[in-house]
Amino acid sequence: MPGRKAKPPRLWFRDDDGVWVILDRGKQIRTGCGRSDTDGAAKALEAYIGTKHTTTVGATDPRVLAISDVLTLYEILKRPKGTDQRSVDQHELLVIRLLDLNAFFGTKVVGDIKAQLCRDFVDWSTGTTSENNVRAGIAPRASTVSDQTARRRLEDLRAAINAYHAEHVLNFVPKIVLPEKTEGRQRWLTRNEAARLLGAALGYIWDAERGTWKRENGRLARRPRWIIARRRPAARFILVGLYSARREETIRRTQWLATTTHPWMNLGAMIYQGRGAEERATKKRRPPAKIANRLRPHLVRWCKIDAQRSAELRAAGIFKAGEEIRFVINRTHDGKPLAGKIRSAWDGILEDAGLGEDVVRHSLRHTAATWLMQQGTDRWQAAGWLGMTLEQLENGYGHHHPDFQEEAAEAFGGRR
Repeated sequence: MPGRKAKPPRLWFRDDDGVWVILDRGKQIRTGCGRSDTDGAAKALEAYIGTKHTTTVGATDPRVLAISDVLTLYEILKRPKGTDQRSVDQHELLVIRLLDLNAFFGTKVVGDIKAQLCRDFVDWSTGTTSENNVRAGIAPRASTVSDQTARRRLEDLRAAINAYHAEHVLNFVPKIVLPEKTEGRQRWLTRNEAARLLGAALGYIWDAERGTWKRENGRLARRPRWIIARRRPAARFILVGLYSARREETIRRTQWLATTTHPWMNLGAMIYQGRGAEERATKKRRPPAKIANRLRPHLVRWCKIDAQRSAELRAAGIFKAGEEIRFVINRTHDGKPLAGKIRSAWDGILEDAGLGEDVVRHSLRHTAATWLMQQGTDRWQAAGWLGMTLEQLENGYGHHHPDFQEEAAEAFGGRR
């Protein structure tokens, strides 16, 4: 009678020593990580498995093909071919997601993937107690995420397996079961809310009880100058987002001068070039669009301000000779592009504007689309300007249009 199948290396917390250890065929390997350092323990387990692992790349039987090898191959296939910063950034995000998958699936083979294992991954990701995970000795996740984030990770796993299958032709391809997809956020701002958001970015404070801007000694109250300066990039971002409907990443990457690798503002023709000529097209369309009348004077003014700041930065030795501020959204102190997303400043702006956490940065795009429909803009032109299909516009925002189902509603109105 064959013996029981040996369990793969796994983490176990020793209460007497207060540390995580790796259990492997009766051996206990100390990680030196305390109870709260689950990330360190996971990395120690990953490193330990790496020393014992023999690659299974090339196998066609999912029952022997290690998921960790599938993820590794997928990462290699997805490495950017050039030096385009956007591709590099996207690849770094992919690596983070693949490491997340490897933390849970890394000791398993592709043949282990079943519907229940996918559900166990979602439970692990969201911090939900799962008897299967407890029984398997899977360490709890240090920081939880939403079920929709877990869904995105599982989509990556499915893509990785399909990519491997395309290269090596598996005997069978397991089905990845995803959590149900929720409706995307459609929070948009009224004109009053948009004005409050912009006012807070300029340092003003909304008094929710009185329904007006806060006053001190008869004057409008403002935040200290250093906070206003810190929020200046966010103020530009808000105006561009409201009157261009571009996504955050596109706005942050937009430059003043013509370029083939980034979005840029063509102020001569007043065209917002949403994608550089050499950038790869994706399903998130970024077509050229006429710059909105409300945004034009702001862009012209900012361009002049940045030209003057460039001269000052060159004189101060921060910029080299001939160097210019290139990005529309840039840091106040040195004119460089933002290092990442607008996060901390955004939270303070929401608080001062009296708005809730349901207003996210993507709400600016929803707002622009909603306002277009409320104004009765031709749907075909609106869809082209927003970079959406007509179907996407109708499904997401069509009910805001004054002509929405008007003919159907009036069909029963008269005598026949």
